[in-house]
Amino acid sequence: MSIMRMMTLAALALLGLSAMPQPACAGVRVGIGLGFGFPVYAPAWGPWYPHYAYSPVYYYPPAPVYLQPAPVYVQPGPVAQSCPATPPAVAQSTPPPPVLPTGLTQASVSSTTDVERNLQLLSDPDERNRAAAAIQLGRMRSQRAIDPLAATLAGDRSANVRETAARALGIIGSAKALPALQNAALNDNDRDVRHSAEFAVEIVQSGR
Repeated sequence: MSIMRMMTLAALALLGLSAMPQPACAGVRVGIGLGFGFPVYAPAWGPWYPHYAYSPVYYYPPAPVYLQPAPVYVQPGPVAQSCPATPPAVAQSTPPPPVLPTGLTQASVSSTTDVERNLQLLSDPDERNRAAAAIQLGRMRSQRAIDPLAATLAGDRSANVRETAARALGIIGSAKALPALQNAALNDNDRDVRHSAEFAVEIVQSGR
């Protein structure tokens, strides 16, 4: 029998006793009532308590946090390097100018060399080289080039070279070239050569 049923039966027995009729009698009645009780503990779970029994709650302290100081880096200072001493500059002596024959200068020597080179080019197989050499000799006003230019004017197979030789003789302006120029102005079979020879004759005769 469960505890609840026992309590219910005890309560009914007490109520039954109290309800019974008592005989009438004169005097004073004294009633003494006795109460019996005991603690009843119901479980914390069951059909009347749909939840499970409470489970103990455990407290876990948080893990300790360790703060590590940031690393400090010390950068070494610059190291001064000694530079090797620069050796003193040695002054280079300028070679002495070449000793030239009496009356000659460096410019005259260079001009003489150019004249020789262009005189050789008057016999070059390429007519363009012969024409360039003829006009260059006229610009240098070389007296040594008068006879070679006159021979070129009289006998070169290229009309362009002969016309250039006539202009070169006119630039030099020497009367020594008049016979060759007059002959070319009258007898050359190329009109441009005759025209340049006539103009060169006029320049030489005018003394310009």
